[in-house]
Amino acid sequence: MSSIIDNLSEGVNNININITNTDNNNHPKFKNGENARKKWSKNINKIKNPLSIEKFKEHATGAQFVKYADITLDDSKNRQTTIMAIPCNILWEKQGEYIYLFLYNGKIVKVGGTRKPMKMRFGSYLCGHHVRERGKSGKMSVTNAHIYHTMEKTLLDGDKWEIYVWQLEEKAFETDIMGETEKIVAQTYHKYESKIMKLFKKVSGEYPILSDNCDPN
Repeated sequence: MSSIIDNLSEGVNNININITNTDNNNHPKFKNGENARKKWSKNINKIKNPLSIEKFKEHATGAQFVKYADITLDDSKNRQTTIMAIPCNILWEKQGEYIYLFLYNGKIVKVGGTRKPMKMRFGSYLCGHHVRERGKSGKMSVTNAHIYHTMEKTLLDGDKWEIYVWQLEEKAFETDIMGETEKIVAQTYHKYESKIMKLFKKVSGEYPILSDNCDPN
């Protein structure tokens, strides 16, 4: 585990990001999403007991969460989507198993797990853009639509979003398959995600607000 942690920040240049732009609400790209935000964004400020990453680390013994990215508005004319991730960690595109946290103004609002690179996992949330209120197909998960538009709305309000990640150690074993020794890599992130979710509820009294459709088992 120590070698994983030692490599987290090596060769990485942190990026200072100004996420507040008073002109963004009038930018055509964001103005076109007003109706979508009204329907899909959640009131994220109703959290009863907000839990910061620092406070959670005090309880999550052995968990190694580090910052991987900032989430910002995307006003590029080359993309239809309106948010993007700005990575600050060299492992952003690395294949592996991960537990990730979405932080809103320093508070944990989403816990997730994946065995894909975090770049790909975050990219899947951009599918939340494809709601009918934007003239799109409506073929997206409800969870992605809520998370995407909640992020967009609060970023337009000048709030801050970050992604913290725990890279899990590979668990593998060898077995004989038809006379040949094969390496099998076990999928473990579901159990880690379950433990993190249960611990979060124990500490804060509720699940993260954007993980309300989770199955902690």
